[in-house]
Amino acid sequence: MSDDSSQRIVRLINFFAAHPTESFTLSEVVDQLSLSLGSAHRVLKSLTDARYLARHPKHKTYSLGLALVAIGQAALERHPAVNLAREQMARLTDELELQCVATARVGDELMSLAKTGDTSADQGIRHVGERRPFVPPLGLGHAAWAPAEQIDTYLAKVAGRGSTRRDAEMRTHMRKALAVIRERGYALAANGPAMQSVWQLIWEHATHFRSERYWAQMQRLLGALSNDELQLLSLDQVGSLRLAYISAPVFSASGEVLLSISLSGFTRRLEARAVARMAEHLCNAAAQVTAATRGRIPR
Repeated sequence: MSDDSSQRIVRLINFFAAHPTESFTLSEVVDQLSLSLGSAHRVLKSLTDARYLARHPKHKTYSLGLALVAIGQAALERHPAVNLAREQMARLTDELELQCVATARVGDELMSLAKTGDTSADQGIRHVGERRPFVPPLGLGHAAWAPAEQIDTYLAKVAGRGSTRRDAEMRTHMRKALAVIRERGYALAANGPAMQSVWQLIWEHATHFRSERYWAQMQRLLGALSNDELQLLSLDQVGSLRLAYISAPVFSASGEVLLSISLSGFTRRLEARAVARMAEHLCNAAAQVTAATRGRIPR
C-alpha cells in the first residue's frame, strides 16, 4: 500500500469520526476531502469490506461501521484518562451549565476526544473528533509546559500574520501568557469578533482538506486577534469581556500535558470572582484525573 493510499484511509476515517451521526454519498466524500472519484471509491470499498464503514443498500451512503466500536473501546481501555475526564466533565457541565471538552495534541493538530454539554453559537465544538491546527494561540494550554525549544517552534508559527512589528508583539504577549498559564494553572481568553471568525473557520474546515487558501485565511484571522483574545493575563480584565474558554491540563506520568479540559459556551460577562471559582473547579477536576491516572504535576 502506497503512502498516498495510507493517508487517504486515515483522512477518511478521521472525516467520518468527526461526523458520527451523518451519512455521505461518494460524491459528497469527494467534495469534502478533495479526493479523486476513483481513489475515494477504492478506499470506501476497502473500509466497507472491513466493516469500518457501513453502506446503505438503498441510499448508497456511507457512515461509521460497527468494527470501529471495538477499536474505540480498546483505545479507551488503553487510555483511561479519557473516560475519567468525561466523568469530571459531566459534573462540571451539570454544575456550571457550560460545555466541557477534552482535547489532546495529535502531532500538529488538536483533536477533541470527549465533550459534555452543547456549544453556543460562536464557540466550543460540535462533534468529538473535530480537529484544529496547533498554531498559536490555539493550544496555548498545551504548549505552556513544553520544553523551551518546543515553545520557540510553536511561537515561530506566528510569522507572516501581519506586520513584522505586530508579529513580534503577539509573540511577546504569548510568551508572557505561557508563564502566566504555568503559574496560575489554567488558560483563559476573551471571545471577541476576531475569535468568533476563527471559530467559524475551524468549524467549516474541521475535517476538510486544508488548502493553501485555508491557511492564508487562518493566518489572516489569527493575526487580527487582540491581545485579550490571545490570552488574558489577569482576572482584572474579565468584567468587561465575554470569555471564549477556560482550560486546565491533565498531566501524564512524565509530567507532560496529556490532554486539556476546557469550559466554553459563556453567554454573558462574568465578574472576576465568578471566573476564579469556575477556574478552581476546573483545575480541581483536571488534578483528579491526573491523580487517578498516576500522572505527575510538574513543579
